[in-house]
Amino acid sequence: MKKVFTLLLVAVVAVAARATDYNVPITVNVNGVTSEQRAVLTVNENGGLYDISLKNFVLQSEDGPMGVGNVELKGIKPYQDGSTTLLLTNDKVTITPGDDPNVSFWMANMLPPVNVELRGKIDAEHLRCYIDIDLMESLQQVIQVAIGEGYQIANQGFENWHTSTGTYQEPNAWHSFESATGMLAEAAGHHIEKSDDAHSGETSARIFATSIFGIVANGTMTTGRMNAASMLADDASGNYAYLDMSQSELDGNGDPYYTPLYSVPDEVAVWVKFKQATPNAAHPYATLSAVITDGTRYQEPEDQTYTNVVAKANNSQIATTGGQWVRVTAPFTYTANSAEPKAVLVTLSTNADPGQGSKNDEMLVDDIQFIYHANVTGLKVKGQSVPGFSADKTNYEMELNETITADDIEVAIDGRTAHVIKEVVVEGDHYLLTVRAISADMANMTTYVVTVKSSATAITQPSTANAQHPTANTYYTLDGRRVETLIPGQVYISRQADGTTLKVRR
Repeated sequence: MKKVFTLLLVAVVAVAARATDYNVPITVNVNGVTSEQRAVLTVNENGGLYDISLKNFVLQSEDGPMGVGNVELKGIKPYQDGSTTLLLTNDKVTITPGDDPNVSFWMANMLPPVNVELRGKIDAEHLRCYIDIDLMESLQQVIQVAIGEGYQIANQGFENWHTSTGTYQEPNAWHSFESATGMLAEAAGHHIEKSDDAHSGETSARIFATSIFGIVANGTMTTGRMNAASMLADDASGNYAYLDMSQSELDGNGDPYYTPLYSVPDEVAVWVKFKQATPNAAHPYATLSAVITDGTRYQEPEDQTYTNVVAKANNSQIATTGGQWVRVTAPFTYTANSAEPKAVLVTLSTNADPGQGSKNDEMLVDDIQFIYHANVTGLKVKGQSVPGFSADKTNYEMELNETITADDIEVAIDGRTAHVIKEVVVEGDHYLLTVRAISADMANMTTYVVTVKSSATAITQPSTANAQHPTANTYYTLDGRRVETLIPGQVYISRQADGTTLKVRR
């Protein structure tokens, strides 16, 4: 059995007057295995900079909890992207002992300073952060923590389950016929169960078809709720999956029958293992669909034309996988509707056609994820393409004898809601251009540096440290701050005395 570490983050009792506590769900990823819990993240604005605190940090393993301590990030520089405040930092952090009376021992005094990278954003009342905590030296683990709801489905790895009706169980955040509405709900039968055949972690969800009165009832699960009210399998007026955020009823885990989604991903991906008990050449495929809406009532299959749909993704050609786990994807296509994203209905079924396939068809499902792109496809300065630009190359040089500002940098990016930060620093006879492309869910960031030789820098900054000391190298953090002291283990951008730049690790 794999040993999995998870984070338990508990709020501080007292915070500064200008601090804001965000009580949010978190998803922890350790070596590809995910788990979910809740935490309070404290964000404090202090003189234009931000401090972020994770208090009473505990690692939970199969051997029991291990108290680590408090992780505090201070002096984080904010960036604005429209109404969104972006927070980026990559620093060495000294973890201090916590004050939770339920934890008898804290490892903080035994741990060396650790590298902590944070990418976060505050948008209206919504918070999203992604934190990488490097504990390789002490625990041989890099812990990735996604903080805040509205970007992914909870229980992505199908590790957590709840009792729905009787002894039947459904995965948290997901529902099948066991919790269905409709006058035929009780007759719909059992269509989902926990499986120990998992792509990662310990469990996956198994959905399977049955036969009811000689009619095939597909194995189906959804982030919304199932309705069963017709003997005709393809009757969209009676048999469907639906969501409606106005409904207050909760499932067996105390969750609503819908999944909030406040962003707009580029695609959905999931790992499946699918087989038909009896091959059916006319109806051979399983299906995956995801529909983003404004949270008002929506059902699939549709029974009318809906104007509350933001985007749809569909893959109705999931073929038998031959006993292997296969990653399935579906890109989102966005509508012309002006609806605001608030919820998503994701549905998987053992057949793309209602009532088709065969009894005992089954599909194992694991590790579902919304994908947010942030791939830079082109980079221009003053209308000129950066020579030899390639997405996988991060350092460039060019010559352009003009004054350059951040507004002169053009970035082509494939992520529909990706963030771009552009900065320009003058160093002697060079401009140092830094471009950071960040995915909307904060999971990924790529930094590009362009050194532009230009006589126009003399107008902007006639005298710099490098001009006075031409043999000295200058160093910058990946978020554009010039530094004098280099921290071991950190990555920096170094501008050499000859004007060239390169990425270095101390």
